[in-house]
Amino acid sequence: MAKTKRRKVNQRSKARAGVGVSLGGSEWDQGAMGQANRLNLVVEQRGTTDPITGKTTNPNGVKGVRRVDMMEVYYKRGWISDRGYTAGEKLRDKWEATERSPGWSDNDRVQSSPKPDQAVAMRIDRLSQLVRITRLMPPQHKSLIEAVAIRQRSINAAVVDGARPYVGRGHKIGQSELMVAFDALADAIGC
Repeated sequence: MAKTKRRKVNQRSKARAGVGVSLGGSEWDQGAMGQANRLNLVVEQRGTTDPITGKTTNPNGVKGVRRVDMMEVYYKRGWISDRGYTAGEKLRDKWEATERSPGWSDNDRVQSSPKPDQAVAMRIDRLSQLVRITRLMPPQHKSLIEAVAIRQRSINAAVVDGARPYVGRGHKIGQSELMVAFDALADAIGC
């Protein structure tokens, strides 16, 4: 490389080194912004938590989102007792276990796994556990428990005899029935 070329390259790199780079406050990626995608999302500050003081510091202003289900919201408000929340979590865990299992095969070919019946047996076990726990649900509160614990919706989403009794003025009634419903579920399960 010629001497003049080297000088030009060195001068360019020196000029770039003197310029300060500034990144403005960026919008952190919080996922899709559609109405259905934002359902039950809570924007929170992300940062490091000091184990001694328990205080969270976030020097960069990073924000993140977390999906909060209504059962957790109602528990924090005191509308569901500890026992009821534990029973609701057990019901939701059984429901989610059935959702995690592998689907049925679409073809009639021989399965390549060494134990093809094992996946079917696991699925049947998970479904039977869900059926066992849903049979213990009190029938008068079944729609309310399903709306909050399984579908992760508010009490307004509960449907009783084709109507939604906990919307509007009935919200206070649904709020009081929520504690009773989840406590009855806890009694039936044995929490």
